[in-house]
Order: sequence, then C-alpha cells, then structure tokens
Amino acid sequence: MAIHLISSRNTLKEFYISGGVIEMDICVIGSCGKRKKTSSTLAPDCEQILKKKDLSIWREKLNHLLVPARDMYTGNQNRELKKGVDLLREIDDVSVDYFIISAGFGLLAENEPIPPYECSFSSMKSRDIQLRAKNLSIVSDFLTICEKNHDLMYLALGKSYLISLGSDWQSSFSGTLIAFDSKLDGPNTVIVPSGNSTVRSFSRRGYKIHGAAGFKGDLLRILANYVLEQDDSYNEISSWLEPFYLQQTIFSIGGI
Repeated sequence: MAIHLISSRNTLKEFYISGGVIEMDICVIGSCGKRKKTSSTLAPDCEQILKKKDLSIWREKLNHLLVPARDMYTGNQNRELKKGVDLLREIDDVSVDYFIISAGFGLLAENEPIPPYECSFSSMKSRDIQLRAKNLSIVSDFLTICEKNHDLMYLALGKSYLISLGSDWQSSFSGTLIAFDSKLDGPNTVIVPSGNSTVRSFSRRGYKIHGAAGFKGDLLRILANYVLEQDDSYNEISSWLEPFYLQQTIFSIGGI
C-alpha cells in the first residue's frame, strides 16, 4: 500500500492507494424544487409533514406516486445536476454520493422513494427554516455526511437551503468545497459567483446555461464533461483537490 500526498489548505492530505489507484470520493448536495414528476391534490404541505418519520406515512398514502428523489424534481437545476452526477460516475476509481435537501422530508439519498409534496424553504424566514430543518433532522444528517470525509463536495444550494444546514458543519468537513455563497469562503473552499454576469460569461463560451436559477446544475455538468474530455480524466479530477487549481480551472472554462 502506497501513500499519495497532495497539498491542501497548506497541509498534506493523505490518500491511501489500493492496487496503485487513489480512491476519490465526491459528494454532491442538491435541493428540492417546485416542479415535480408526479402530483396530487392530496400531496401534503409543510404543516402536514412535521417530522422526518412522517415520510413513511405519506409513502403509504401516496404509494402509487412514489419516485426516487433524484427523479422527482424536474426543474433545470436538478435535471442538469443529475446529468453531472452520472457523468462523474463514468470516471474510473471515482465514487459519487448524491443527496437532496428536501424542505418536505429532510435530507434524502438520491434513490429514496418519495411522494409529491408542496413545501419549500424559499418562502420561509430564517428562524422558521432553522426550526423545520431541526425537526426534519437535516442538521444532524448533514453533519454525519460531512464527517464521512469525502474528498470533494459540490454544494449546489441557494441561501435558504444553506440556512437549513446549520452553522457547525463546515468545521467538520475536511475536503475541498465548491459553493456559491461568499459566506462560506475559506482556504479549503472555491466560491463560484452564480449571478447573471457569470451566466453570460459561460454562455459566450458556447455552454448551454439555463439562467442564473439553473447555473449550479449546469456547472457540474460542464465540469464533468470537461474532465471526461481530458486524456487522463482521473488525473485531472484528482487535481481539483487543490483549491487554487480548481478555482483557476473553473474560471478559465467560463471566462470569468
């Protein structure tokens, strides 16, 4: 067993190699959306879902409308984010965990079956988001994910959904973070602006962008395609563990 050393946050991060190949773990976090694959006049709203355990109740009531979480949300960001996840999984020796923050049912693994519902953090005040996130175990569940030591995390969340994660998780995550909110800035983090000027920059480079609202999903798809176009895809993506290199790569691709 050999050890490969990469500089990150001015420290040396150890990657243990099995069979001469570095094992790289990526985590992608997305959020729920209003547009859903199935619908029902009986779909519960926020007031009808108070605890994470309520998911099992609504699964039973609407069992004919269950869809894996990754397929439930049909908006631009979720569709493109899913494409990016699947493209990354084409790279040998890279594993990708994909989770979705649901304002209805909490933190969901991508293949968890869920029924339709009507609930979003986007229209809530911060204190209401925090209370609901606690009741749905989002804070504790996300902290558990952070402690799994993924090498790279892609946090495709807007401000409201970031609030639902709580404030303690960042100190528990030791990998490289790609995020879109400057409040998360740090030596281990690459902050990507996601406003209209960035959308225009990527569009001028010929990339298909679904507006500022869909950009977080588009970017993962673009980055995954970029990696797959390289002669050595694994060598390229493993280089992303150095935040400065990753930032320069993203900004160069988009002409930012």
